[in-house]
Amino acid sequence: MAALVLTLILAFVMAGLGWFTAGSRFAFAEDSSENDLANLVVYTLGCLPVSFVIVFFGIGG
Repeated sequence: MAALVLTLILAFVMAGLGWFTAGSRFAFAEDSSENDLANLVVYTLGCLPVSFVIVFFGIGG
């Protein structure tokens, strides 16, 4: 359970940093606030496998 929480938190932090760095590259909605949120969700889903590997090898290794 702790690994799942750590994975989600790390993915969200990595996605936030990526979003601040790269910005809203994808156009999902016309409203800018909805588009920013959609981009953050997509970045979080993209960072999920990387954060899983970091947590898995960090805790297990």
